[in-house]
Order: sequence, then structure tokens, then C-alpha cells
Amino acid sequence: MFWSTIKIARSIHATTYDEKDKKFCSYATYHANQEGVVDVSSQKPIEGTYNGVDRSGLFWSMKHANSKWDDYYEKTTSDEVSINLSLLKNGEMVDSVTITRHFYKSGIRKEGIQDEEVKGTLFYPESKGKYPAVIILGGSDGGLQEHAAALLASKGYVVFALPYFGVEGVPKDLENIPLEYFQKATTWLHEHPKTNGEISLIGYSRGGELALLLGSTFDYYKSIIVGAPSAYVTAGMKNGIFAPVTAWVYNQQPFPQVKFTYRFSTMFSMVKNWVLKKPISYLSIWDRTLENEDGLQEARIPIEAIKIPVMFISGGDDQLWPSKRYVDIMKEEIKKSTNSSCRNRYLYYEDAGHFLSFPYSYVNLPANVYMNVGVGMTMTFGGTKEANATAAKDTWVQMLEFLNENMGD
Repeated sequence: MFWSTIKIARSIHATTYDEKDKKFCSYATYHANQEGVVDVSSQKPIEGTYNGVDRSGLFWSMKHANSKWDDYYEKTTSDEVSINLSLLKNGEMVDSVTITRHFYKSGIRKEGIQDEEVKGTLFYPESKGKYPAVIILGGSDGGLQEHAAALLASKGYVVFALPYFGVEGVPKDLENIPLEYFQKATTWLHEHPKTNGEISLIGYSRGGELALLLGSTFDYYKSIIVGAPSAYVTAGMKNGIFAPVTAWVYNQQPFPQVKFTYRFSTMFSMVKNWVLKKPISYLSIWDRTLENEDGLQEARIPIEAIKIPVMFISGGDDQLWPSKRYVDIMKEEIKKSTNSSCRNRYLYYEDAGHFLSFPYSYVNLPANVYMNVGVGMTMTFGGTKEANATAAKDTWVQMLEFLNENMGD
């Protein structure tokens, strides 16, 4: 619980910086009681960057200080985050304090892995014993999610942040990524002296697509958690954008993938928003593409081949791709199957967007909606800061319950 005891308080301002040194700020003004005390866990601000009673409101509502539409809060390392809180009275600062958000402390060991065939960062409890393991797969930004791995390791897991493109030692682009790479990483992790042999997957966006492909191809895993996933194999990416290249291969054979088709009106609308400096949504580009039912069937991930429990997480306002529609499609395919697990779980948040859960959202960090992608273009990923933060808080608890229920049987 976050308490602030303030005498004759007027407003609190929060400031932090992301790993690209971008400044994020929030504020809230409160009425103090007769003793001059404000309790942010039970009082709502009379004005500020968030509304309602929320003890974490000052954190998730922080916005990029130099962007009209806000910007993406970039965090990939396990380094702690410092947040400065300043107390202002009549516009003058009368006190300040810096708090630190840690992703792991003593008792957790960090190990960089630069094996000939496996790259990444491993976190695990130092105490004696063997622990269940989790592999975390990032999305279309590439790289690895060290902070997520560190945080989950603090809950009693061996966690491997496994990159597959976009950093040193792995391919530059999401192109022709062999599933054998993940097969080798899984075998390596299974044999690690700190693991008990049980491994689950957490994948987000393209990483969710990948996790489902791995689960339908290999029989290595105990459970899978996917956030904002695709029901289909999607094209690869070059320089951070979709491109007509193969994303995944197995036994040197490419997986059939969805072929993009665009309406002129869709592209015109996106260019218009760019010129007018309005946020651009990618959601509409899928409308025409998903009309090709024959091509879709060929590219569909065989979700019915996954026999282990899967947790699906989606938002109703996902503006990158129709993840809710994708989850509904997979849910129907699972209903037809007699092999799929009856312990699947579906989490849906109507007002949330693409970045609505761990490892891409934390209630104690700025919630993400927009991203400045260069050349004056801003993308929207959907939802609101409040909706995405609320979903992140709920999903984190449910993800931990899901892992606990399905590992150690």
C-alpha cells in the first residue's frame, strides 16, 4: 500500500525516465483533511492525470513530457526504476522524495547466457532446490524482457528471457527464425541444475503467436500464457515493419502465413492521419486480409494440437490487430477438439488495448497506449492508460495463479 502523509497538501507531481532517457510525468491535486493529511489510497484527486481512487494512479498515468499524444515507455533491462515525487503548495515545491521500483533484490541471481546455440538472460532463486521454469518471449520489438524475467523469478521460478531477433547474437529481423532454436533453448533449460524439468511459455503479441506454434509443434511444455496473440501465422518483419518475408521455419520449411491485402481507402486514411499528425491504427489493415478464408485456413495455427492448459489474454480495443477476434476463433476450434485441455482460461478486457498485461505492462509503471515511430508518425495500440493499467493489475494475479495451478502436478 502506498501512503502519503502530507500537511496542508495541494498537489503531488511524479517524474521518471525510461531507458531512452525520455521524461514521463504525472500529477494529482487533493483536498487535505483538517490535520493536513492526504491518503492517496482512499482519496480521489480533485484534478490531475487520473480520476478516481487509485493508489497507483500517479504511476500508471505518467505521460511523456515532450509528446502531444504521449509515447511508449521503454523498459527491457532488469535495472531498477527511480520515480521522484514532489509536493507542491501554491505552485512551490515544499518537499520531495525518490522511490525505487525493483524487479529483483537479494536472493535472485542473474546469469547472462551466451551459449553457442542459446542466448538470453536467466534469473533464478539462489536458495537450494529445484524450481519450475518459464521462458518469456517478446513481441515484434525484438530483444528480451529482462525486467519481466527478474520479477517472475522473485515469485519462485527459473525464468529465461529468450531473444530471437533484434539483439546481438540473434538475427536482426523477424525473418526465417527456426523453431529448432527454441527447441534447443528448451532442452538447455530443462537440463539446467536449478530447474525441476517443468517449463511453461509466456509470449506476447508475435511472441504469443510463437508460443502457440511451439506448443502445437513440441510436447515439452506444462502450460502457455499468451497476451494479445494471433490465431494465424503472420508475415515476418524488416526494420520493424511487416514485410513479405517468412517469419518462422521448421526443418527448413516455412510455415504458411497470412498474405496481406489492403484497401486503398485504408492506406489513404492512414496517410491522412500521418499528415494531420493524428495517431494511426493498424487495426483496419486486417479487414481485407481476413476475408481470404482459404488463405487463412492454410495459415491457421493448429491450436487443437495443444494438449496443455493455455491462458489467452485479449483487449476489446486492440488497435494493432484483432486479438479478441483471434482468441474467439481459437476458442471455437478448441471446442471442436477432444484433445485440448479443459483447463484453458480466457481473460478479456473490453476497454483495454494491445499492451494490457505482463510482460509489457506493469501497474507501477507508465501504461502504454501510443508510440512515436519516427518521421512524425504516432501509432495507437488501443485502450486507455487506466484500462490498460487495470487489466495489467488483474492479469498479473491471474497469471501467477495459472502458473501455480499448472506446474508441479
